[in-house]
Amino acid sequence: MLTITVQVSAPPDTAQAVKEALADWLERYGDARVVSVKAETPEQMRIGGAKP
Repeated sequence: MLTITVQVSAPPDTAQAVKEALADWLERYGDARVVSVKAETPEQMRIGGAKP
């Protein structure tokens, strides 16, 4: 079994489409499933620097 981690520079609202495209492509090589998808959005700068 292989575990592959991929980062994709795509808008967060395309996460579902990217997940499905990757799963479809990987199934050519055997059973595949996407374990997790995490959309990271840019964080706005804060005055004072520290997070609350």
